[in-house]
Amino acid sequence: MRNSIKIITTLLALGFSTPAPAAGEHYVGAGTGAFSLNNGINTDTVFGAYMLIGHHFNEYFSAEVRLGATASSDSGDAITPKAKQRMDFVAHYIKPQIALSESLTAYALAGFAVVHGSYQATTGAKQSKTRISYAYGAGLSYQANDDYSIDTEITHMLGKAGNSAASINTGYKGLEANTYTAAIKYHF
Repeated sequence: MRNSIKIITTLLALGFSTPAPAAGEHYVGAGTGAFSLNNGINTDTVFGAYMLIGHHFNEYFSAEVRLGATASSDSGDAITPKAKQRMDFVAHYIKPQIALSESLTAYALAGFAVVHGSYQATTGAKQSKTRISYAYGAGLSYQANDDYSIDTEITHMLGKAGNSAASINTGYKGLEANTYTAAIKYHF
């Protein structure tokens, strides 16, 4: 696992340090949507957002780094209180892509994420765990004009959270997330 993370990190570093071809362009953006947080026992869907920076190396390949966070899950009500959970993340992706038309592009995301998840039972101290693991996804990008594009995508970060009802309050192991987001990007 550590070797694959080192390989991905090295590829991203080489990609960002290589002089961009004439067709290359940088872009920045922001995305928002639904994040389905799974702690191994239950799943909560919460609002989340991220900022991104990326580079198109050519018409078939890009790379991105994303920094994001979610809101805390609902704490329930006075009758049925619920545990709270949330996550912060940094995701690094390579992004193979193919044009479907002049303005529509399909893409895949493959890389890794550093995810900091927190969990607080209805009675108990807040626990947190930071994990590094794979991240992947797929999406569509619509090029609205020369400067702006709009993306819709689904992604997954991390594998099984590994918590159980017996261990979550004493040995919290983190969160995994499925995301359903839309983003707007500015190309320069």
